[in-house]
Amino acid sequence: MSSADKPPKPTGSRVSRAPQRASKRIDVPVAAVQIDLFPIKPIVELLDPRKVVGESTSVEHLVRVKLRPSDAPHLVFHDRHGWYCEAHGPTCASVKLAQDAAT
Repeated sequence: MSSADKPPKPTGSRVSRAPQRASKRIDVPVAAVQIDLFPIKPIVELLDPRKVVGESTSVEHLVRVKLRPSDAPHLVFHDRHGWYCEAHGPTCASVKLAQDAAT
């Protein structure tokens, strides 16, 4: 039987589909979330943007954030581009901390 002799396959929303097989899911135990007994608080310092950047700056807020005391600081700016970390951009964890401190 050639391909020209075969009837066309039905298309559209009323086409019956083959039954779905059950997935072989393996249940993996999930570890409980560990609670820190002595959590490390980030250090958030509000800076004057006029003194740091200059008098003609458009920066509204400038915040220095250290996630841990031994870490390098993140400089977070708020200007016409929005909130962003100087090194990591707007998705950095220090941006949320800076927003909370500034508002």
